Amino acid sequence: MMPKDKLRQLTGDERLGQMRESEYLGAEDIDDDVEPILTISGLWNGTVTLQRGKENKDVLTFAEERVPGIRQVRPLIINATNRKTLRKLFGDVKASTLVSKQIQLYIDHNVRDPQDGGKTDGIRIRPFKPRVQQASPVPPCTDCSGEITPAFGKDARWVAAYTTKNYSVPLCAACAQKRKEAEASAPVPPADEIPEVPAPDMPEDGGLL
Repeated sequence: MMPKDKLRQLTGDERLGQMRESEYLGAEDIDDDVEPILTISGLWNGTVTLQRGKENKDVLTFAEERVPGIRQVRPLIINATNRKTLRKLFGDVKASTLVSKQIQLYIDHNVRDPQDGGKTDGIRIRPFKPRVQQASPVPPCTDCSGEITPAFGKDARWVAAYTTKNYSVPLCAACAQKRKEAEASAPVPPADEIPEVPAPDMPEDGGLL
C-alpha cells in the first residue's frame, strides 16, 4: 500500500538518493563505473550542514555544470584522505596551486561510515593526474540536422548515444519525442489484413523435421 505523501516513481536509469536535497556532491550523484573529471574553480572553508550536524569543512567548487556520469555537478566537501591526495598530486594545497587543476573522482565502496563505523560509499580523488582523451564530436540530429543538446539531465553525447540505440540514428530530444509520438499513434492494421503464415510441413510420423 502506497503512503499518502506526494511521491514520484523512479524509472529507467533513475536511482535511490539522486534526488536528495543537498548542496554537496555525494556518491549517489555519480553513475556506476564512471570516473568523472572535473576542473577546480575555487577553494572554500566554513561551516557546512551534515546529517550529523554542523562542522567546519574545506570545500571545492568546479568549473563544469555537467559532465558524463554526473547528473548535476555540486561542490565537493574535502576530507582528510582527499586532502592528502591533492597534496601528493600537486605538491601543496594552496588555492593558487589548485585552482584550474583537473582531478578524477571515483567511488570507494569501503569508506568508514562515521555514523555507525560500518562501510559505506564515498567519493575519492584518484592519486594521478587525469589523462584526458580528445572526445569525438557529437553528430547532428538526423531528422532536423540541428545540434544535439543536453536533455533528460544528461549531456549531448549521452542523448546521441541513447537515441542511436533506440532509433538507429542520432536525434535531438525534440525529434526523438516526435518519433516516439508517431510510433504510438501509428494505426494497427485490421486482423483480416495481416497475412497468414502457413504452418510448416510436418512429416507423416509426426516427428520433428
